[in-house]
Amino acid sequence: MFRHGCQTVWFLLIATLAAGGTAQAASEDNAALPGSTQEQSLADESQMAGDGQSAYSFAAPKERPQDLTLTNFFSAGWDEEWAKQERATGTPNMALLRVQTNFMEREFRANYYFQNNIASATNKNLTDCDMLIAWSFNRRLMLEITGAYQWEDLRSGSRVDGGYPGLVGRVQLIDTESSSYSFNFKAVAPNPELGLSQTTVSYGVAGFEDLAYWFGVDRVGLYYSFLFDSFSGPVAAGTKLNDIGYDITLAKTFTSPKTPLLGNLTFFVENYAQTDLDGKTAGRTLVTVTPGVRFNLGKSDRVKMGKDNWIMMGTDIPISDYHPWDAIYRFTYIKNF
Repeated sequence: MFRHGCQTVWFLLIATLAAGGTAQAASEDNAALPGSTQEQSLADESQMAGDGQSAYSFAAPKERPQDLTLTNFFSAGWDEEWAKQERATGTPNMALLRVQTNFMEREFRANYYFQNNIASATNKNLTDCDMLIAWSFNRRLMLEITGAYQWEDLRSGSRVDGGYPGLVGRVQLIDTESSSYSFNFKAVAPNPELGLSQTTVSYGVAGFEDLAYWFGVDRVGLYYSFLFDSFSGPVAAGTKLNDIGYDITLAKTFTSPKTPLLGNLTFFVENYAQTDLDGKTAGRTLVTVTPGVRFNLGKSDRVKMGKDNWIMMGTDIPISDYHPWDAIYRFTYIKNF
Protein backbone atom coordinates (compact mmCIF):
# COMPACT_ATOMS: atom_id res chain seq x y z
CA MET A 1 0.00 0.00 0.00
CA PHE A 2 2.91 2.36 0.73
CA ARG A 3 4.32 1.64 -2.73
CA HIS A 4 0.90 2.33 -4.24
CA GLY A 5 0.77 5.65 -2.35
CA CYS A 6 4.18 6.69 -3.67
CA GLN A 7 3.14 5.80 -7.21
CA THR A 8 0.03 7.95 -6.78
CA VAL A 9 2.09 10.87 -5.52
CA TRP A 10 4.59 10.67 -8.40
CA PHE A 11 1.76 10.45 -10.93
CA LEU A 12 0.12 13.54 -9.48
CA LEU A 13 3.47 15.35 -9.36
CA ILE A 14 4.19 14.64 -13.04
CA ALA A 15 0.64 15.57 -14.06
CA THR A 16 0.77 18.82 -12.10
CA LEU A 17 4.12 19.89 -13.53
CA ALA A 18 2.94 18.98 -17.01
CA ALA A 19 -0.08 21.23 -16.48
CA GLY A 20 2.30 23.93 -15.31
CA GLY A 21 4.31 23.59 -18.52
CA THR A 22 1.12 23.92 -20.56
CA ALA A 23 0.10 26.95 -18.54
CA GLN A 24 3.52 28.51 -19.15
CA ALA A 25 3.06 28.09 -22.88
CA ALA A 26 -0.39 29.64 -22.64
CA SER A 27 1.08 32.53 -20.69
CA GLU A 28 3.70 33.12 -23.37
CA ASP A 29 1.01 33.14 -26.05
CA ASN A 30 -1.54 35.30 -24.25
CA ALA A 31 0.08 37.41 -21.55
CA ALA A 32 1.17 40.92 -22.47
CA LEU A 33 4.84 41.74 -22.12
CA PRO A 34 5.59 44.29 -19.37
CA GLY A 35 5.68 47.77 -20.81
CA SER A 36 4.53 46.63 -24.25
CA THR A 37 1.89 48.21 -26.48
CA GLN A 38 -0.23 45.11 -26.07
CA GLU A 39 -0.12 45.51 -22.29
CA GLN A 40 -1.22 49.13 -22.51
CA SER A 41 -4.02 48.15 -24.86
CA LEU A 42 -5.25 45.54 -22.39
CA ALA A 43 -5.21 48.10 -19.56
CA ASP A 44 -7.07 50.68 -21.66
CA GLU A 45 -9.72 48.17 -22.72
CA SER A 46 -10.22 46.63 -19.29
CA GLN A 47 -13.86 47.68 -19.17
CA MET A 48 -14.68 45.54 -22.19
CA ALA A 49 -16.45 42.27 -21.44
CA GLY A 50 -14.71 39.02 -22.30
CA ASP A 51 -11.16 40.32 -22.59
CA GLY A 52 -10.08 38.83 -19.25
CA GLN A 53 -9.30 42.23 -17.74
CA SER A 54 -10.77 43.40 -14.47
CA ALA A 55 -13.65 45.82 -14.47
CA TYR A 56 -11.69 47.88 -11.94
CA SER A 57 -9.00 48.87 -14.49
CA PHE A 58 -6.02 47.56 -12.57
CA ALA A 59 -2.82 49.03 -13.91
CA ALA A 60 -0.42 46.50 -15.36
CA PRO A 61 2.83 46.12 -13.43
CA LYS A 62 5.50 48.50 -14.69
CA GLU A 63 8.13 45.82 -14.68
CA ARG A 64 7.55 42.17 -13.91
CA PRO A 65 10.64 40.12 -13.03
CA GLN A 66 11.68 37.31 -15.31
CA ASP A 67 9.55 34.17 -15.35
CA LEU A 68 10.61 31.33 -13.09
CA THR A 69 10.29 27.93 -14.75
CA LEU A 70 11.69 24.44 -14.45
CA THR A 71 14.14 25.12 -17.28
CA ASN A 72 15.82 27.97 -15.37
CA PHE A 73 15.30 26.44 -11.91
CA PHE A 74 18.99 26.49 -10.96
CA SER A 75 19.87 29.79 -12.66
CA ALA A 76 17.01 32.18 -11.86
CA GLY A 77 15.30 33.42 -8.71
CA TRP A 78 17.82 32.34 -6.09
CA ASP A 79 19.68 35.65 -6.16
CA GLU A 80 16.60 37.83 -6.82
CA GLU A 81 14.98 39.84 -4.04
CA TRP A 82 11.51 38.68 -3.06
CA ALA A 83 8.68 40.99 -4.08
CA LYS A 84 4.93 40.60 -3.95
CA GLN A 85 3.63 39.80 -7.44
CA GLU A 86 0.48 41.36 -8.87
CA ARG A 87 -1.12 40.42 -12.16
CA ALA A 88 -2.24 42.75 -14.95
CA THR A 89 -5.69 41.14 -14.81
CA GLY A 90 -6.11 42.06 -11.13
CA THR A 91 -6.66 38.41 -10.17
CA PRO A 92 -5.15 37.92 -6.70
CA ASN A 93 -3.25 34.76 -5.81
CA MET A 94 -4.18 34.11 -2.18
CA ALA A 95 -3.34 31.84 0.72
CA LEU A 96 -6.66 30.15 1.56
CA LEU A 97 -7.89 27.76 4.27
CA ARG A 98 -7.31 24.18 3.07
CA VAL A 99 -5.52 24.19 -0.27
CA GLN A 100 -1.73 24.41 -0.01
CA THR A 101 -0.23 27.83 -0.80
CA ASN A 102 1.70 28.05 -4.08
CA PHE A 103 3.79 31.26 -3.81
CA MET A 104 6.45 32.95 -1.71
CA GLU A 105 5.26 34.97 1.31
CA ARG A 106 6.40 37.22 4.09
CA GLU A 107 3.63 37.20 6.67
CA PHE A 108 2.32 36.58 10.13
CA ARG A 109 -0.73 34.33 10.25
CA ALA A 110 -3.00 33.28 13.12
CA ASN A 111 -5.53 30.47 12.64
CA TYR A 112 -8.39 29.37 14.85
CA TYR A 113 -10.67 26.41 14.28
CA PHE A 114 -13.32 24.58 16.27
CA GLN A 115 -13.99 20.93 15.47
CA ASN A 116 -17.54 20.18 16.52
CA ASN A 117 -18.93 16.86 17.82
CA ILE A 118 -16.09 14.44 17.13
CA ALA A 119 -17.18 10.89 16.29
CA SER A 120 -15.55 9.43 19.39
CA ALA A 121 -16.73 7.77 22.56
CA THR A 122 -14.29 9.82 24.65
CA ASN A 123 -13.63 13.11 22.78
CA LYS A 124 -16.35 15.67 22.10
CA ASN A 125 -14.85 18.88 20.62
CA LEU A 126 -11.43 20.21 19.66
CA THR A 127 -10.29 23.83 19.69
CA ASP A 128 -7.07 24.75 17.86
CA CYS A 129 -5.10 28.01 17.82
CA ASP A 130 -1.95 28.14 15.74
CA MET A 131 0.37 30.87 14.49
CA LEU A 132 3.17 31.11 11.98
CA ILE A 133 5.76 33.49 10.64
CA ALA A 134 6.77 32.97 7.01
CA TRP A 135 9.81 34.56 5.41
CA SER A 136 10.88 34.38 1.77
CA PHE A 137 14.64 34.66 1.36
CA ASN A 138 14.40 35.16 -2.41
CA ARG A 139 12.01 34.28 -5.25
CA ARG A 140 12.69 30.55 -4.91
CA LEU A 141 12.90 29.66 -1.21
CA MET A 142 10.66 30.31 1.80
CA LEU A 143 10.66 28.93 5.35
CA GLU A 144 8.10 29.32 8.11
CA ILE A 145 8.01 28.45 11.78
CA THR A 146 4.69 27.30 13.22
CA GLY A 147 3.32 26.71 16.70
CA ALA A 148 -0.05 25.30 17.69
CA TYR A 149 -1.98 24.73 20.90
CA GLN A 150 -5.07 22.55 21.22
CA TRP A 151 -7.81 22.03 23.80
CA GLU A 152 -9.87 18.85 23.73
CA ASP A 153 -13.27 18.62 25.42
CA LEU A 154 -13.98 15.14 26.71
CA ARG A 155 -17.40 13.55 26.95
CA SER A 156 -16.60 12.91 30.60
CA GLY A 157 -13.83 14.26 32.78
CA SER A 158 -11.62 17.34 32.57
CA ARG A 159 -10.47 19.09 29.41
CA VAL A 160 -6.98 18.17 28.16
CA ASP A 161 -4.63 20.47 26.27
CA GLY A 162 -1.19 20.60 24.71
CA GLY A 163 0.93 22.21 22.02
CA TYR A 164 3.46 21.34 19.35
CA PRO A 165 5.85 23.13 16.94
CA GLY A 166 6.34 22.72 13.21
CA LEU A 167 8.59 23.76 10.34
CA VAL A 168 7.40 24.45 6.78
CA GLY A 169 9.41 25.01 3.61
CA ARG A 170 8.40 26.06 0.10
CA VAL A 171 10.33 26.08 -3.17
CA GLN A 172 8.96 28.03 -6.14
CA LEU A 173 8.88 25.83 -9.24
CA ILE A 174 7.02 28.09 -11.68
CA ASP A 175 6.07 31.76 -11.43
CA THR A 176 4.68 33.42 -14.58
CA GLU A 177 2.01 36.00 -15.34
CA SER A 178 -0.72 33.36 -15.51
CA SER A 179 0.56 30.50 -13.33
CA SER A 180 2.28 29.68 -10.05
CA TYR A 181 3.51 26.29 -8.76
CA SER A 182 5.49 25.34 -5.68
CA PHE A 183 6.88 22.29 -3.93
CA ASN A 184 5.89 22.28 -0.25
CA PHE A 185 7.31 20.27 2.63
CA LYS A 186 6.74 20.34 6.38
CA ALA A 187 7.47 18.54 9.63
CA VAL A 188 5.17 18.61 12.67
CA ALA A 189 6.10 17.34 16.15
CA PRO A 190 3.80 15.07 18.21
CA ASN A 191 1.32 16.38 20.76
CA PRO A 192 1.71 13.84 23.60
CA GLU A 193 -0.58 15.74 25.99
CA LEU A 194 -3.46 14.85 23.66
CA GLY A 195 -2.24 11.31 23.15
CA LEU A 196 -0.71 11.99 19.72
CA SER A 197 2.69 10.27 19.59
CA GLN A 198 3.51 10.48 15.89
CA THR A 199 5.73 12.93 14.04
CA THR A 200 4.31 14.00 10.67
CA VAL A 201 6.47 14.65 7.61
CA SER A 202 4.65 15.94 4.51
CA TYR A 203 5.47 16.96 0.96
CA GLY A 204 3.53 17.85 -2.16
CA VAL A 205 2.83 20.35 -4.93
CA ALA A 206 0.48 23.35 -5.04
CA GLY A 207 -0.65 25.26 -8.12
CA PHE A 208 -2.58 28.35 -9.23
CA GLU A 209 -4.01 29.40 -12.60
CA ASP A 210 -5.40 32.83 -13.47
CA LEU A 211 -8.50 31.85 -15.46
CA ALA A 212 -8.55 35.25 -17.18
CA TYR A 213 -5.81 33.87 -19.43
CA TRP A 214 -7.66 30.63 -20.10
CA PHE A 215 -11.33 31.59 -20.40
CA GLY A 216 -11.46 35.40 -20.21
CA VAL A 217 -13.30 35.39 -16.87
CA ASP A 218 -12.87 38.37 -14.57
CA ARG A 219 -10.67 37.76 -11.50
CA VAL A 220 -11.29 34.05 -10.98
CA GLY A 221 -8.48 31.85 -9.68
CA LEU A 222 -8.17 28.06 -9.84
CA TYR A 223 -6.16 26.50 -7.02
CA TYR A 224 -5.18 22.88 -6.51
CA SER A 225 -2.74 20.85 -4.45
CA PHE A 226 -1.85 17.44 -3.14
CA LEU A 227 0.09 16.64 0.02
CA PHE A 228 1.47 13.26 1.04
CA ASP A 229 1.69 12.67 4.82
CA SER A 230 3.98 10.12 6.49
CA PHE A 231 3.60 9.37 10.21
CA SER A 232 6.30 7.88 12.44
CA GLY A 233 6.22 7.01 16.13
CA PRO A 234 4.82 4.39 18.53
CA VAL A 235 1.22 3.50 17.66
CA ALA A 236 -1.09 0.52 17.88
CA ALA A 237 -0.89 -2.17 15.21
CA GLY A 238 -3.02 -1.35 12.18
CA THR A 239 -2.79 2.44 12.61
CA LYS A 240 -2.31 4.26 9.33
CA LEU A 241 1.22 5.45 8.55
CA ASN A 242 0.57 7.23 5.25
CA ASP A 243 -2.20 9.27 3.68
CA ILE A 244 -2.67 11.78 0.88
CA GLY A 245 -4.75 14.98 0.89
CA TYR A 246 -5.84 16.70 -2.30
CA ASP A 247 -7.78 19.87 -2.95
CA ILE A 248 -9.26 21.86 -5.83
CA THR A 249 -10.61 25.35 -5.21
CA LEU A 250 -12.30 28.14 -7.18
CA ALA A 251 -12.11 31.73 -5.92
CA LYS A 252 -13.88 34.81 -7.31
CA THR A 253 -12.90 38.38 -6.33
CA PHE A 254 -15.58 41.09 -6.43
CA THR A 255 -14.16 44.37 -5.06
CA SER A 256 -11.04 46.44 -5.66
CA PRO A 257 -8.08 46.25 -3.24
CA LYS A 258 -8.82 49.78 -1.98
CA THR A 259 -12.46 49.21 -1.02
CA PRO A 260 -12.82 50.28 2.64
CA LEU A 261 -13.13 47.33 5.03
CA LEU A 262 -13.90 44.87 2.21
CA GLY A 263 -10.91 45.20 -0.09
CA ASN A 264 -10.46 42.37 -2.63
CA LEU A 265 -13.60 40.69 -1.28
CA THR A 266 -13.26 37.08 -2.44
CA PHE A 267 -15.64 34.16 -2.09
CA PHE A 268 -14.25 30.67 -2.57
CA VAL A 269 -15.25 27.02 -2.37
CA GLU A 270 -12.62 24.47 -1.42
CA ASN A 271 -13.16 20.80 -2.27
CA TYR A 272 -10.84 18.70 -0.15
CA ALA A 273 -10.36 14.95 0.24
CA GLN A 274 -8.01 12.79 2.28
CA THR A 275 -7.39 9.09 1.65
CA ASP A 276 -5.71 6.64 4.04
CA LEU A 277 -3.09 4.61 2.17
CA ASP A 278 -2.42 1.82 4.66
CA GLY A 279 -3.40 0.34 8.01
CA LYS A 280 -6.81 -1.01 8.94
CA THR A 281 -8.49 2.01 7.32
CA ALA A 282 -6.63 1.77 3.97
CA GLY A 283 -8.78 3.23 1.19
CA ARG A 284 -11.04 5.21 3.52
CA THR A 285 -11.63 8.71 2.16
CA LEU A 286 -12.92 11.83 3.87
CA VAL A 287 -14.43 14.39 1.46
CA THR A 288 -15.32 17.91 2.59
CA VAL A 289 -16.49 21.13 1.02
CA THR A 290 -15.44 24.46 2.54
CA PRO A 291 -17.27 27.63 1.48
CA GLY A 292 -15.38 30.69 2.65
CA VAL A 293 -14.70 34.40 2.30
CA ARG A 294 -11.53 36.49 2.44
CA PHE A 295 -11.04 40.26 2.39
CA ASN A 296 -8.57 42.93 3.48
CA LEU A 297 -9.52 45.73 5.84
CA GLY A 298 -8.44 48.44 3.40
CA LYS A 299 -8.87 52.00 4.56
CA SER A 300 -11.53 54.65 5.00
CA ASP A 301 -11.45 58.38 5.67
CA ARG A 302 -11.50 57.75 9.42
CA VAL A 303 -9.74 54.42 9.88
CA LYS A 304 -6.67 53.21 8.03
CA MET A 305 -6.16 49.53 8.76
CA GLY A 306 -3.94 48.93 5.74
CA LYS A 307 -4.64 46.71 2.76
CA ASP A 308 -2.23 44.02 4.04
CA ASN A 309 -4.46 43.05 6.98
CA TRP A 310 -6.61 40.11 5.92
CA ILE A 311 -9.60 38.38 7.47
CA MET A 312 -10.72 34.94 6.29
CA MET A 313 -13.35 32.49 7.50
CA GLY A 314 -15.08 29.32 6.37
CA THR A 315 -16.71 26.05 7.44
CA ASP A 316 -15.61 22.50 6.61
CA ILE A 317 -18.64 20.32 5.87
CA PRO A 318 -18.11 16.55 5.43
CA ILE A 319 -20.00 15.12 2.46
CA SER A 320 -18.60 11.58 2.37
CA ASP A 321 -20.06 8.59 4.20
CA TYR A 322 -17.15 8.85 6.62
CA HIS A 323 -17.93 11.65 9.14
CA PRO A 324 -15.20 12.04 11.80
CA TRP A 325 -16.90 15.22 13.07
CA ASP A 326 -19.98 17.33 12.26
CA ALA A 327 -18.21 20.53 11.10
CA ILE A 328 -15.06 22.61 11.50
CA TYR A 329 -15.44 26.38 11.89
CA ARG A 330 -12.37 28.39 10.80
CA PHE A 331 -11.20 31.97 11.31
CA THR A 332 -7.86 33.40 10.13
CA TYR A 333 -6.02 36.70 10.39
CA ILE A 334 -3.06 37.44 8.09
CA LYS A 335 -0.64 40.38 8.20
CA ASN A 336 1.62 40.67 5.14
CA PHE A 337 5.04 42.23 5.59
